[in-house]
Amino acid sequence: MFIADLEKFSRVVGGHWGIENQQHWVLDIHFEEDKNRTRTDHAPENLALMRRMALNLIRRNGTGQRSIRRHRNKAMANDQYRQQLLTGTT
Repeated sequence: MFIADLEKFSRVVGGHWGIENQQHWVLDIHFEEDKNRTRTDHAPENLALMRRMALNLIRRNGTGQRSIRRHRNKAMANDQYRQQLLTGTT
């Protein structure tokens, strides 16, 4: 009984860390999160939240086969596309 529970626990923990590591990799590569040097007050947490929100908006509402970086750059340069990402409309 204990061995089966241990194996299930190992699969669940491994799955969680796989997802966590994948998200961290995307945030670091496409948003350069590790290069950010903001250290005062609540700014680091606020910026991390904003990056995760942007990533979720791109994943949920992004169109086509563009990379996350290209979606982000297009949203920075194009007001209509940014609105489309924010509202989920086409």
